[in-house]
Amino acid sequence: MATDHSFKYRGHHLHCGPIAMADGRFGAQVVVAEDAGDSVHERRFADLDFFLTEAEAVAHGKATGERVVDEKLVAK
Repeated sequence: MATDHSFKYRGHHLHCGPIAMADGRFGAQVVVAEDAGDSVHERRFADLDFFLTEAEAVAHGKATGERVVDEKLVAK
């Protein structure tokens, strides 16, 4: 059973499923999604960095997603 690495943050959905690498490390990534009426706007951030544990990769993806959301909201 796959682990769900999705989080809600300030009206956005962060999907942080890490990628298992051949060398045993995990690649951090995040998809930041926002409902926009009849559509969903997504921004993908892949290959952020590589970590020894899945938990570290998820934490990095989540932190990146939160930073993207915060920067977007400050710019408004």
